[in-house]
Amino acid sequence: MNANVPPEATSKALVLKPPSMLMPPEAEAEFSLTTAKWRVLVDQIFPSAKSAEAVMMALSYCQARNLDIFKKVVHIVPMWSSLLKKEVETVWPGIAEIRTTAARTGEYAGIDAIEFGPMIEAEFGTGNDRKTVRFPEWASVVVYRWVKGEKAAFHTILFWEETYASIGNTDVPNKMWCKRPRGQFDKCVEAAALRKAFPEELGSTYAAEEMEGRTIDYEPAKPRPETARITPKPPSPPTPPSPDKIAAAIDPIPENGFDRDVEGMHDGAEAAEEDRPEAFDYGKFFEDFQIALQGAKSAAAVEEIWTEFDVEAQFHDDESSRQLADKIKARRLAALTPPSAG
Repeated sequence: MNANVPPEATSKALVLKPPSMLMPPEAEAEFSLTTAKWRVLVDQIFPSAKSAEAVMMALSYCQARNLDIFKKVVHIVPMWSSLLKKEVETVWPGIAEIRTTAARTGEYAGIDAIEFGPMIEAEFGTGNDRKTVRFPEWASVVVYRWVKGEKAAFHTILFWEETYASIGNTDVPNKMWCKRPRGQFDKCVEAAALRKAFPEELGSTYAAEEMEGRTIDYEPAKPRPETARITPKPPSPPTPPSPDKIAAAIDPIPENGFDRDVEGMHDGAEAAEEDRPEAFDYGKFFEDFQIALQGAKSAAAVEEIWTEFDVEAQFHDDESSRQLADKIKARRLAALTPPSAG
């Protein structure tokens, strides 16, 4: 023991507590993390994270997009899974990243003050869970962008009851939306306006504030039967679903891109489960196709999306599905054509 070190100095030595969540071995290898950095992530950046897997997802997101995770550019958002019957953790960008993406284009020309509609009061939930909340009926904002030297305006309006985040599988607004009904709404309408002004940069990039409280619906992977590993069977030839079943999966998408319950967008696809081959998910194809077209702002953009989805090749021998794709495309082109003055 060093006789030159006073006893009181050793007694006051700083002893750091272990992080609230153990760091997985792969985190150190894949992301070059130290225990100190992991402690910052789980105790300061994502203190509400329930699993190390969620933090790893956030790390992977930032690594793929070359973002500094310590600037808290992404959020871990709990979302209700109607199939798993529980909340699952997902990763979404914060409003700061969406603002940064727009600013980096060099064409961002500012934003007006957000306008709120009249305050209304409503009750949510039932029984002991009933809660009364006051909130603005709607909010609108205008974002500006330089387009060929001209300052163009992009206006967006959202409605609070179609946007707020709920608690689990209920209609009760969560704590933050009850506490800050205008503040949370403010971020959502700004994100929607930035997407409209910069579709080629932001596409369908939704902010964490918009996705919180939503319902997701996905089919967990099914284990392969043991017999299939011993005696493989050739896949069944593709059998496209009927147009009526697929049409149920392509209801018009609202202004902000998502219905109150995302599950509804998949009803038609689930109804056609027995008709769909494993090799091709018709419901998901048409859903993704419609979402992509929703962001198209010109006929040329519609044609680019048509080519990107390779519709001609996908349905070269499937006339009913091809006709359905044509119908969706025609509907979007019609929406882009202004009504005649007469």
